[in-house]
Amino acid sequence: MRDVIEIETERLKLRPLRMSDAARVARFAGDPGVARMILRAPTPYLECAAEGWIMTLNARAPLGEDFVFAADVEGEGLVGVIGAHKSGDGFEVGYWFGRPYWGQGYATEALRGFVSEAQSLGALQAGHFVDNPASGRVLEKGGFAYTGETENLYSLGRNARAPVKRMRYAPAMERGFGVREAIAC
Repeated sequence: MRDVIEIETERLKLRPLRMSDAARVARFAGDPGVARMILRAPTPYLECAAEGWIMTLNARAPLGEDFVFAADVEGEGLVGVIGAHKSGDGFEVGYWFGRPYWGQGYATEALRGFVSEAQSLGALQAGHFVDNPASGRVLEKGGFAYTGETENLYSLGRNARAPVKRMRYAPAMERGFGVREAIAC
């Protein structure tokens, strides 16, 4: 993962964030419906704040603790962001997509492409707010399984704490499925 510069899926290119992405990051992640599903997205999300976030990620790159990619659709540009950040003994995976791109399978496609590389980092975990079951379905399709744990986390977009269901990356083979069941998933 540390040497991965770009990940291509059928419809997406996962590439490093650029300063030129700041306006789209601010517009999409600053949408209250998107921001409330993210821990650290403020509302309003000013373009200068997005620039600062991108600069911070670039400055932290040598640490090898943050792997964040723009999800790019040809002819559209950035439609979302996916990444993993060092957290305890593993990495926390997270993503968001602009509301105009919801329901088109982009999140699942990006997650599958991303974890195909990110699993080399070690243990992967993720979570989703209880009131966002669609994100839970995306994570399940990407190979994550529920741990049975829920924790209350603070969301800037909500300006409140909310329950988050915890998951860990557990491909079908690790969850006890046989080859036949894994193929059918």
